[in-house]
Amino acid sequence: MKVNEPLIHSLLDDDWYKLTMGSVVFHNFPNAEVEYEFINRGKTKFPKGFDRELNYQIGLLAVLGLTRDEEAWLKTIPYMRPTYAEWLFGFRMNPGEVTFEQNGGDLKVQVRGPWYKAIFWEVKLMAIISELYFRLTAQEKDKDWELRLRRKAFDLSDNGCFWIDFGTRRRYSYEVQDAVVRIMKTYKGFLGTSNPHLAMKHGVVTHGTYAHESIMGMSALYGVRMANKMWMKHWSDYFGGSLGVALTDTFTTEKFLEDFGSYEARLFDGVRHDSGDPSLWADKKILPHYRNMNIPTNNKRLVFSDNLMVAHPGVEKDEQGRYNYVHLSLKYRNYAQPVGGIGTFLTNDVGNNVKPLNMVIKMTKANFGHGWVDVVKLSDVSGKHTGDTNAIKKAKEELGIK
Repeated sequence: MKVNEPLIHSLLDDDWYKLTMGSVVFHNFPNAEVEYEFINRGKTKFPKGFDRELNYQIGLLAVLGLTRDEEAWLKTIPYMRPTYAEWLFGFRMNPGEVTFEQNGGDLKVQVRGPWYKAIFWEVKLMAIISELYFRLTAQEKDKDWELRLRRKAFDLSDNGCFWIDFGTRRRYSYEVQDAVVRIMKTYKGFLGTSNPHLAMKHGVVTHGTYAHESIMGMSALYGVRMANKMWMKHWSDYFGGSLGVALTDTFTTEKFLEDFGSYEARLFDGVRHDSGDPSLWADKKILPHYRNMNIPTNNKRLVFSDNLMVAHPGVEKDEQGRYNYVHLSLKYRNYAQPVGGIGTFLTNDVGNNVKPLNMVIKMTKANFGHGWVDVVKLSDVSGKHTGDTNAIKKAKEELGIK
């Protein structure tokens, strides 16, 4: 089977934080080089010929560029610098930055290039890999897949939840994510999507701040001990208070909180959870941290974005270990402003026999002009650590993590 049409139709078919991080990197670190690696956590076996189809889709990305309407739309966003939107208009992705090979069912993918350009490969590659896989293995949606979306939207809205579509990278298809935004924008509580292309298309707000790679990159420049602190400084200096949600688990939440002092905690609008038990994160780490500094939490955002699903409020998590966002929203709305960044459960819950891919693409090395440095992520869950084994050991020792 061959997929002749492009699976990515717009340069903006991405996650918003790629553009927000990309803007900071473009202006502040134009000479930095980085390397990313595809990590197949679920050990998925890819069908014969998958590499040829992937190569074809990567080649198609080279012709994508912003339209004048997309450039104009970007310029309507107050914190997006016009110079960056204008540069993006002339930008084209370079397939030469991507290398890959398939050995039987195993797929290896690596990206290397200037950070301000290579930053755009991660999400697009994952969206392509995901949709290609389901097409080439002929895994079909159930007939009730849109009804499932409407039920989720109703349950979230009926329980007074606020949520965002975070599902680009592991979506079943572009068609499904497009339907997610089209359907959910009619429900109270839907705040928008992390996909700027779909935000523009459907007239909703695009959301996103920064990801682990930003802090991982800073560790190559400043060391792991200063990485969180320095990225928050670069970020807040650049955006001047906009996009104020901080990510906590690049080097464990405990270590993040050591750098999230009174200044940062008052400056940032809230924090994002992305690994581990969300109730433990909120009850034992985040809320006490604010209270210890006498900072009211009622106007602080708690963004839950890891392994979420939607169920009856009395259900804390399901048999797959996914956490019920309705339960979390009800539990914390009297203390803070909970928001659910829901991804795969919206964009890839289309059939009882369709299993989403468990995969990530993470930065592995960075070079700020002084040679290549291994970078790592030390999640709140050890199974989600990424990076070279020796580099992980070194980072743990430096941070005092056992």
